[in-house]
Amino acid sequence: MIFIPNIEELCENQETWGDICTLAENRKIADPVLIQFQSNSASAGRWDAVYALSLLAGLETSVLIDADDMVFIDWGTSGRVPLKPPVGARMPFKMWAHTHPGFAAYWSATDTNSLAIGSAILRQAIVLGAPGPKTAINLAFNEEYECQNTINSNGPLSNWSDEAVIPWDEWYQQREQISEAIV
Repeated sequence: MIFIPNIEELCENQETWGDICTLAENRKIADPVLIQFQSNSASAGRWDAVYALSLLAGLETSVLIDADDMVFIDWGTSGRVPLKPPVGARMPFKMWAHTHPGFAAYWSATDTNSLAIGSAILRQAIVLGAPGPKTAINLAFNEEYECQNTINSNGPLSNWSDEAVIPWDEWYQQREQISEAIV
């Protein structure tokens, strides 16, 4: 089991979280309880929980959130999970998040290929790695977004911002500050 701060926001208690972690450790990735937990975590923006389960399973996870906020979960191998829009999902997609369990958060060749192909249908992407999440904003959908760097200087990847990795401890602090501002 991996400690996740405020896990009670996502499930009943630590025992339930432990049961979900056991499903991931045993690679029971098609179990409806695990899939529903992943989906609920993604809907809540709890990328830490999505990443933790991917790490426990040792498999990459892909999360696609469509235009209607429907969440689609896909599991890949230990080193690959492509962006694969499911039948019935509505474009433009709001978010594609995927994991690099136990490795750095970076845009791999597979990832940049997916972003290039998805430039006309995807608003934002996140890769979740050991040090923390790395985000890319599609500037074609977010013209007001001020970007310092893009993934590439030309072609479809020039529409994607290249944000720095946010260490998990900073990510938690940002979430806490946002929660406090809302209350």
